[in-house]
Amino acid sequence: MKITDYIKNGKKFFSLEVSPPTKNKSITPLFKTIERFLPYKPAYISITYHPLKITQIKIDTILTNYFQKKHCHPLGICAAIKYKYNIEVMPHFVCAGMTKVQVEEALLDFSFLEFENIFALRGDPAIANEQFQPIDGGYYFANELVLQLKAMKQSLFLNLSEGFQPVDFCVGVAGYPEKHRDALDIEDDIKNLLRKVRSGADFIITQMCFDADVLIQWVKKIRSYGIDVPVIPGIKPLTSINQLETLKYEYKINIPETLEKKLRSYSDKKSVYQYGIEHCIDLSMNLLNSGFSGIHYFTMGNGNDIEDVVKKITL
Repeated sequence: MKITDYIKNGKKFFSLEVSPPTKNKSITPLFKTIERFLPYKPAYISITYHPLKITQIKIDTILTNYFQKKHCHPLGICAAIKYKYNIEVMPHFVCAGMTKVQVEEALLDFSFLEFENIFALRGDPAIANEQFQPIDGGYYFANELVLQLKAMKQSLFLNLSEGFQPVDFCVGVAGYPEKHRDALDIEDDIKNLLRKVRSGADFIITQMCFDADVLIQWVKKIRSYGIDVPVIPGIKPLTSINQLETLKYEYKINIPETLEKKLRSYSDKKSVYQYGIEHCIDLSMNLLNSGFSGIHYFTMGNGNDIEDVVKKITL
């Protein structure tokens, strides 16, 4: 089922984002995470994609690129979850590290396995903290990937002869209520989002945000630019100080001052956890009551904290 159809039917929903396991681990813990949420009936599950990364190390005083891909490819993971649990799965798809033809081949694999939704992303630089550079024959911007997805809907392929059936994905893109780290300012970032929507994006999922007012005001602002596709807010409970610092300093995500002060005021981990859950429940209900159709939860782990939230929210 296409995610836009969930939105159109008017029923409130929630969804989950999970990551594929690393290559030296089993898929079983991921299955257990999924099974934990089945009684709560998530609308869909999105699976992150981790493209090729480069670590630069010195070998005999020479700086050498070491290529590594720690996570399993999402195609097999997505298919296993989709057909084991009969649940809608949305693969994340990044154009980083692939040529346009390789993008097409990979998308055809997802289409063959009857996936209906794709979350289209540019991806991060292969080397951390450096400027993003596409490989030769690849895409620089996510809107170019969206254009290719929509061309496939019209049976316009790069590497196939005429006569192939159209490939009709419902396409989601990322929105950044507090701007993407590469954007000059919020206006520059919204203009980039507008390009993705004009290229054919069907809906938006936001980067995680911890302030309902910021999300609501951002949606009003993007509407003034002519962006009229549905927006699904992405959120997560903050349940530890380590988590707070990771999101703030490594992911560059803004943590509201009042929330951070409150979490840091507790001397024991249990109180921090409980307040983080309560804050996320309140945030979820505030957003749903403000007119959002659904909530997208980032698990970033086994999902225990997310379960403590979804079992308390009213959909």
